[in-house]
Amino acid sequence: MSARRKLDPANTVKVWRLNAEELALIRIIGGQARYPYDFGAAGDAETQSSLEEFMQSWEETFPFAQADVLDKWKVNSMNAEAFKHYIDRAKLTVPGALSASTTAKLIVYCLLILEAEHQALQAAGVKALQFSRPDAQDVINSLAARACEIDPKKEGSELDHSFQFAEAIRNPVVQAGVNSAAVNRWGLR
Repeated sequence: MSARRKLDPANTVKVWRLNAEELALIRIIGGQARYPYDFGAAGDAETQSSLEEFMQSWEETFPFAQADVLDKWKVNSMNAEAFKHYIDRAKLTVPGALSASTTAKLIVYCLLILEAEHQALQAAGVKALQFSRPDAQDVINSLAARACEIDPKKEGSELDHSFQFAEAIRNPVVQAGVNSAAVNRWGLR
């Protein structure tokens, strides 16, 4: 005989519709990026999507929390320290664990990491007299390779940008947003 489990209404995920105030906040968060990213379908130059439009497209597929710890503590932007202290890595893939604003902050944070990595790859190419422009996949591969080399037990490893990037993109919304923006920014060969 199987034991029946009671459904706990506190643990069910509710679809939270983004309101005008939250969309305005996401627009501000998107403005923290150093480039006007297009979050639309990769390769579709005719239609551009803003970060807030992208977030709205995920409301039902991967619901957002109404508020989370970053909202409670009024953390305005994501950085290595904020990621370490406030992001519960075990819940990154759980629908309803992160608010839309926190998810947007993670997307922008990952894009800032990608920008820095792209610049580093370009500088390394110039130094080696190889003048090629790295595409989105080159940048992602470089970060992934570095993240794989990190020993998570080593002190300070949780502050490494490549490690945090690899953790953050486990969230399907973050992954889709970063992928779309990166491919629209640097393309694929």
